[in-house]
Amino acid sequence: MKRFFVECGVSQPSGSDAIAMDVHGDAKNVNLRIDYISRTMLGNVPDLLIDLLELAAYIYCADQRLGRGSDKLTNFGENWRRSLHFSVPVRQLEIWQNPEVHEVLAGTLGFLSDDSYEFDFRRAETPVQPKELYFPHLIDASAEHDEVALFSGGIDSFAGVVNDVVTLGKSITLVGHYSSSKVRNVQESLIEGLSQKGFDRRISYIPVWVSNQGVSAREFTQRTRSFLFACLGLVVARMSGKDRFSFYENGVISINPPLAGDVIGGRATRTTHPKVLRGLEALFSILLDHQIEIQTPLHWLTKKEVTQKIKEADMSDMLGQTVSCTRPRIWTERQKHCGVCSQCIDRRFAVLAAGMEDHEPSSNYMRDLLLGDRSADDDLRMALSYVSFFQKVAATPKERFLVDFPEVVSALDQFPGLSPDDAGERIYNLFQRHAKAVEDVITAAISEHGARLYRNELPSGSLLATCFSRGHVEAAPAPDYDAQAKAFIDRLSSPILDFAFDEAAKRVLFHGGHHLDGANFRVVAALIENFREAKRQRADVPFFPATELADRLGVSDQSMRQQLGRLRKTLEPLTVTLGIPLDQDSFVQTKERAGYRLNPEWREVSVGDIRVKGEVTSQA
Repeated sequence: MKRFFVECGVSQPSGSDAIAMDVHGDAKNVNLRIDYISRTMLGNVPDLLIDLLELAAYIYCADQRLGRGSDKLTNFGENWRRSLHFSVPVRQLEIWQNPEVHEVLAGTLGFLSDDSYEFDFRRAETPVQPKELYFPHLIDASAEHDEVALFSGGIDSFAGVVNDVVTLGKSITLVGHYSSSKVRNVQESLIEGLSQKGFDRRISYIPVWVSNQGVSAREFTQRTRSFLFACLGLVVARMSGKDRFSFYENGVISINPPLAGDVIGGRATRTTHPKVLRGLEALFSILLDHQIEIQTPLHWLTKKEVTQKIKEADMSDMLGQTVSCTRPRIWTERQKHCGVCSQCIDRRFAVLAAGMEDHEPSSNYMRDLLLGDRSADDDLRMALSYVSFFQKVAATPKERFLVDFPEVVSALDQFPGLSPDDAGERIYNLFQRHAKAVEDVITAAISEHGARLYRNELPSGSLLATCFSRGHVEAAPAPDYDAQAKAFIDRLSSPILDFAFDEAAKRVLFHGGHHLDGANFRVVAALIENFREAKRQRADVPFFPATELADRLGVSDQSMRQQLGRLRKTLEPLTVTLGIPLDQDSFVQTKERAGYRLNPEWREVSVGDIRVKGEVTSQA
């Protein structure tokens, strides 16, 4: 794992193993600018949020500056992941030094980007740069709108705006991040188009420029962009007196399991993964001591269904102005989609599945999705991995979904108001609908181009020719396959869930090498006597009242609940080890007004009875 020390707010690094980053001064190498903010709104920005803006800019720009190794998962990704240590000056030092802030910040960024994060916060030296530094174009008036939402200029964000403004009649403030003038031009073109259609009074647009200055980017996956984007959304929302803002993203891309087992890069990002969004909500709520909500109104829609929102609102003529490609450096005036990145592939399948190709010709893409030659480099493999992945999804019965796609499990308990079982069923149905859309596009294209395929007139490296000429075709399953599979699963005995309480080592052990220690161990230690006594008497395990548990742990009620949340998250790898989904009550159960207890279905065994296949560390 590569290690980097990032010193922020300084002109020169302190050593050869460090890099210096600064948002102002003679050594400025990070741009941070928010345009078109009213003077009234600016007055509502506390120093704490300016600290957050600077931190987000440093993290985002460092992410681009510091290269990873190979994008292949060789040696379990040791060259892909980075260890990033930030030293950051802040105005509100006491808040940033809160251990909960550090833990949630590092944990959320780690899950988001596959990197390891550490932070040292220090008090900003005087004179502190005024917050007006970042707001060069102040205006005197500002409309009061219903919602604040993040706007990228892609299909999802445009469909979200159209649905809210045109279909639902809301007014909205849009926050658009850009690091290239080409991206800003796309966003402004879409805003202008909506204005010309008579919606100018319902839309405000706040462009935000964050980029490296004088340094070429080495890492293009931009995995921390959504952290920056969310911080910008929070700042504008709080400026407007609101405690919520929206991400417009379809649910398949939010869950986004890796399409290929050994290739990660931009194709397995977690930019709007529910676990990331819940982590950001927790971070923002702790910082502000106020509940913050991140809304995802398009989450239960596929890309095709999102694209159809544009058609339903009679805005199809603007589809071609949206841009999803993440490679603005190679855009031309006529072609703003490379056609080979995962975002372009996903977009083109959605447009074709929605029957909207007349509003976006294939000539808008540098590489045609179905007919273009993809034999160069990794281009064909990317497209084939996309199709193969959703072929596998389509062939997977509901009972096998979480076992065959364990990456989904981390999202199951991240939907407020939904049980993990209900969330799992909705995610399964969502992925099935998307898989059907991909299949429909391929089968329609084979029917349309069948004669050319037969005569070998299409490039052999095209996606369509490759799908058509595969030598091995799987037989269709029997019509009653799902019923047979369910009956077989139902006949299986329930797995025995074992744990061992290692008092000497202060650990709770599970099969496969997983364990709990530190604060997580102390939670189990506080509950285990009730568990053991009930087992001895063959009685129901009683619940331990929440206030008494907090007192025994020596923490506040809120800290105790947050610790239980962390404990449950550390047990997520057990889903893969045991081959079954676990919900938040699987080990420590919660009952409203009753408290907490260890799940009676678990069995305590001796330390020697726990099978260890290699040490797997669970952090407390």
